[in-house]
Amino acid sequence: MSFGLLAPLTLAALAFVTTLRSPPPPPVVHSTIRVVDVRGAAALVARGASVLDARDGGAFSGGHIPGAQLYAWSLFTGPAAARGRLRSDLDSVAAGLAALGVDETRPTLVYGAAGLGQGEEGHAAWLLALLGHPDIAMLDGGFDAWRSAGRPVVTTTAAARVGRFSARVRSELLIDRARLGGRGPRVLDVRSSAEFVGASPRGEARGGHIPGALSMDWRTVLDERGRIRPVQKLRESLESAGVDASEPFVVVCTNGVRSGFVASVLAARSIAAPAVVDGGMLEWAADPSAPLSTT
Repeated sequence: MSFGLLAPLTLAALAFVTTLRSPPPPPVVHSTIRVVDVRGAAALVARGASVLDARDGGAFSGGHIPGAQLYAWSLFTGPAAARGRLRSDLDSVAAGLAALGVDETRPTLVYGAAGLGQGEEGHAAWLLALLGHPDIAMLDGGFDAWRSAGRPVVTTTAAARVGRFSARVRSELLIDRARLGGRGPRVLDVRSSAEFVGASPRGEARGGHIPGALSMDWRTVLDERGRIRPVQKLRESLESAGVDASEPFVVVCTNGVRSGFVASVLAARSIAAPAVVDGGMLEWAADPSAPLSTT
């Protein structure tokens, strides 16, 4: 064989080996959630976006973004061990959000207490995405970022103009606990490490985690100022927890709030769009037949 023929064959072989070794391309994430800074949030407010404040009622009464309505996640979920599971009639959930001014023809801005809360704004963003809202913005740094930037704050609340919002459910963003375990998707538990190994400060009937689950505290996605970390840091956190973002996985916490936040952040950063176990560990631990591990 001549050298003239050998060179192309060698190059082809090298290209083939390189292809085998190259990592698969990252998954394409279609998300209607985005993260905005204070300037972006102010622009949305000026354009007439609906605004949801996901902090508690006391914080809301002490001052909020003009036009904001109070979002209480528990109004859309069940009682007792189902405190986290969404009401089965998602059309009524969408109607409840419309009563807060949410409109499918306008952007919705959601904010909370960032690192000082429990990720309630992420639950709002995830719920809106689940119901098919086309344009959801989450304020990075929450209300403190807005106030620190000198933006206007009010203590009075006007009645919301009822919006038009019909549920167009994206079922891939929600998973029932019956599909977990065994050959189900990998589970990422975003509670604290203490909760993961058995502490149950939020009322679970039993402590521990779903066997085989991976652990990553939800606060890992935030920096020391309560701002959402950049894409590379988020990927590193997932990798450290043992999560391959190119493979399907689901997120669980106690009642869907912290897991909703993590799912919203990962979707907004185009890293992954995991489903949320809305009933969370409250429902799982309440079932005596559901296995738990503390190791």
